[in-house]
Amino acid sequence: MKYYAVYDTNVLIASLLTKYSDTATAQVVDAILNEDIVPLYNQEIMEEYDNVLHRPRFHFSEKRIQIVLSM
Repeated sequence: MKYYAVYDTNVLIASLLTKYSDTATAQVVDAILNEDIVPLYNQEIMEEYDNVLHRPRFHFSEKRIQIVLSM
């Protein structure tokens, strides 16, 4: 069964920061990558993701940010 969901920005950031693959946030990412969850978003949500991912405190590389935004 497929599920459709908005991928909250806090979940996105937490999933990228965790070191453990069994956390709930990492499991959400795995479900998206496995296409069990279809992420729903619009331009405003994508702009928020982009803005937050580029915050200096996270130190995400541009390559990593682009990979995440293309999920």
